[in-house]
Amino acid sequence: MSKRLAALALVLAFLVTACGGGTSTPAPAASAAPAAPAASAAPAAPAATATVAAAPKATCQATGVKIAVPVTPPNVVHLPPYVAQELGYFKEENLTVELVRFEGGVGALRAMAAGGVDLAGTSTEPVITAIAQGVEVKIVQTYSPGLSQVFAVRDTIKTAADLKGKKIGIQEPGGFADALSRALLKKNGIDAKDVTFVTTTTAARVQQLVAGAVDTGILHVDQVLTVQKTAPTIKVLANMWEVLPDYQYAVYAVPAAKATSATTECMVRALMRAARAMYDPAQRAKIVAMAVRETKLEQPIVEAAYATLEKAKAWPQNEGVPQKNVNGTVASLLEAKQIDKSVTFAQAVDLTVANRVVAQLGKKDFPY
Repeated sequence: MSKRLAALALVLAFLVTACGGGTSTPAPAASAAPAAPAASAAPAAPAATATVAAAPKATCQATGVKIAVPVTPPNVVHLPPYVAQELGYFKEENLTVELVRFEGGVGALRAMAAGGVDLAGTSTEPVITAIAQGVEVKIVQTYSPGLSQVFAVRDTIKTAADLKGKKIGIQEPGGFADALSRALLKKNGIDAKDVTFVTTTTAARVQQLVAGAVDTGILHVDQVLTVQKTAPTIKVLANMWEVLPDYQYAVYAVPAAKATSATTECMVRALMRAARAMYDPAQRAKIVAMAVRETKLEQPIVEAAYATLEKAKAWPQNEGVPQKNVNGTVASLLEAKQIDKSVTFAQAVDLTVANRVVAQLGKKDFPY
């Protein structure tokens, strides 16, 4: 472990609580720091999404496109579209890109489905829910496949049983924090009717947890580090990657009719290059400077969050959408009764373009 990661482990150690939830989601021991989520090897892609052997490169005519980004301001995990803009990857594809900012993934997806944007970055739950309701959209790639978030609580909550009667902080109904909170409640035998869901803004999520406006929050790594500075009594009840080990965190989605279009290919190629750049030491200083500007966070917090996410392999280097993750997300939404019928991988995902781009750029020795 590098000195930076060792120091970060000590910084994060304050959040560990010995109090656990049900047997299915035990909290980490008080003496151990929350480990970075492990990146497991993805199973081989099904034949329908196999890597394209011959991969001619689509060339886009100079055009303007709009890409929805789901969190304002972004967390460090959300950076790839900003990196593609900062490093000129969109420009190299003849694309003039406007990054349209939303409060959450639900709004981003709705804008795309309505034709207001060309591609939406979003958590996976709104996409699966939309497809279950008959909306014709497709997942074509991702900015972060697996979970790297924690379920944080105020010090009045010692075990999962204490969540009854509490205020559960969510970003938006049907969105990421809502789905993950419901999954944790379900796995601990707590009915959603026994809690109160309270909508918070992304920017104020940490402040509202600290102030007691809510009792819980799904926090990103950089938010955990921010909490450490302002309210050391906030604790981690569960690491969400342990609660939901097979779960697709985020996706890029487009209208189904445009899933294999030249414009989609140009956008995906720029975004995949950006995700790969997150691991490039030569780009680190430029990306960190941009991240400080966009996230509004202090540079040490950005650097620490970046190091943790890099170690966790948070950003994909290839197609980024393992079938087991999508299936796990569908199963979790069914279990929580957030969708009333199943959605298959083929119904949700079209990796034709992503696999073509991987063949063009060269496949990386990476889990996804």
